Parts: sequence; C-alpha cells; structure tokens
Amino acid sequence: MIQISLTEYDRHIYQNEIEPFLPERIFDAHTHLLKTEFHPNLQELNSLTHQFGDADLNSLRHWWQQLFPQAQIHGLMFGFPTFGCDMQQENEFVAQEVSNSPNKFSLLVHPDMPQEDLEKEILRLKPAGLKPYLVFAKNNTPAEADITDFLAESHIALAHKYGLAVTLHVSKQRGMADKDNLRDIKRLVKEYDKCQFILAHCGRCFITPNMIDTLKYLPVAENLWFDTSAVCDMGVFLYLFDKYDRTKILFGSDGISSVSFRGSYTRLGMGWHMCSQEMLQEIGQLPRRQEINTATFAVYENLAAMFHAAKFCELSETDIQNIFYNNAVKLFRL
Repeated sequence: MIQISLTEYDRHIYQNEIEPFLPERIFDAHTHLLKTEFHPNLQELNSLTHQFGDADLNSLRHWWQQLFPQAQIHGLMFGFPTFGCDMQQENEFVAQEVSNSPNKFSLLVHPDMPQEDLEKEILRLKPAGLKPYLVFAKNNTPAEADITDFLAESHIALAHKYGLAVTLHVSKQRGMADKDNLRDIKRLVKEYDKCQFILAHCGRCFITPNMIDTLKYLPVAENLWFDTSAVCDMGVFLYLFDKYDRTKILFGSDGISSVSFRGSYTRLGMGWHMCSQEMLQEIGQLPRRQEINTATFAVYENLAAMFHAAKFCELSETDIQNIFYNNAVKLFRL
C-alpha cells in the first residue's frame, strides 16, 4: 500500500489553499485501481506507476483519507490501461473491489473487442461506463490517434444503448483543441446522445491556450462533460469556470499514482510535461535540500489551481458543491 507522509509544506498548502474550499462530500470521477500481476510490461511502460505498486480500494481509501481528512469520498474507478495488460482480469478485479460499496467503475475497453463480447461484460459486471485509452489505438500512432482509432464506434453504440459514460483521454498535441477531435466529438455527442462523454483532464487541455481554443469550438451538448483531473495550470480553470456550464464539470483526481508524486504538470511553451522533485535533484537545478523539499503532491497543485480560479471567477458554494459532488450524483444516478 502506498504510504503518504505529509510535510510542513503540504500542510501549509492544504490548510490555506485547499481545505477552506473543499466540500465535505466528494465524488472523485477519475481514479485508477491496479493489480500489477495483470501488467507484465508495467515497469518499462510506466515507471511511476510501477513504483507505487498495487492499488486496491483500501489503498485508494487510505490515500483519500490522508490527503483529504475532513471529506467523505467515493469515486469512479477504472483499471490501469497499459499495452499488453490482461484487460479481462483487470476489469474483474476492479468490479470485485467496487462491489457492495457506493463507488462506481468503468470497463477498460480495447477497440478490437467484439461488440457482442463487450455487451456480455456490460450485462455481467454492470459498469457505470467505459474507459478506452489511446495506447490501444488502431490505424495510427497513439500520439496522433483519432477518437474512433481507440474507441470503436460499436462500443459507443453500446454505451448509448445502456446509458453509460465514456471517459475519453483524447490524443493529439493540442488535445481537445485539435480540429479533428472537435469534428469527431461534435458528431458523436449528436449521434449517440444517450452516451455521456466525459473529457478527461479538461479535454487533455493541460495548458491555457488549448482550453481557450477548445471552448471556442466545442459543441454545446447535454451529454458532454469535463473532468478536472491532473491539470495544474490555473489558466485552464479560469476559462473553464468562466465559459463552460458549471453543472457539466466533475472533480477527478487521477489517483493514485499519476498525482501522488511530488511535483506538477508544467507548461513548456505549447506543450507540457510532468516535473517531479526527483527530476530536479537529478539535473542539479536545486542543489540545496531544503529547497527541493518544498515540493508538494501533484494532486494538491491541481486543487490549488482549481480553487484560486474558483475564487477569481467568484464561484458560489453551490457551484463548488456541484463540481465536487452534485454533478456526479446526476450523471451516475448515485
């Protein structure tokens, strides 16, 4: 189980920038569970996740409790998508962990999975949604994949049929601001209006310019949502809160491994990259130990950016409660 140890800097940031705004009830709409034995290539593909090891529901609850001690939290969970993973075993593991709890889960899906097989799994395991991922893309490289390269349209049809959510981690350098992604989502939300499309990581807009252009051209649709997971750029939230329907925004953490490191997701011109405390130590940019140790968890950076933007945009207490809980109640019929 991942162990969380808070420093004086963590406590200062939490007490001053997060705790005053954090509601008592939270639904975390983007979390991952992981059974490492189902991921034979995990160490090569994702060293950060491999470092944290297995993440069952008890691990996630421990993580939530340590980082947000005053909150009552449940969430939407998926397995961890890696190339070569045993997807069926991972899905069954997550379904079993979530059973007999107030939590929800989504099925990892591969675009090659036959429609009839997926429908059987939907009826058997009763998920709240589907979780495709760009590493499984066909006909293109993952970095340049269209939505339907990694999410089969026959799978979207099943989500439409059963009223499921689809959490989309879109591809391409500009994320949801890419013209092809905008073209595809415009068609899909219209043709499959009973499928609830959740654009993960603010539509994978980790930097402000991408959020600006996404919001200029994104279609208005009742079945189109954003989750806030892992984004640490305050400008993204300034525009999202100001320009988008606040009843269609969901808090998500991307816990555990993707936001438990000390560091942030940082803008680099028109791109972005994970920047960790360990990376700074390796390149010697911060030679004095006490300076390096000021780094906090990426999830705290994400929440601090959200709450500074919320304050600037004058979000009401109701807006905050909606983003952190009530919108999920409506979407997932909790």
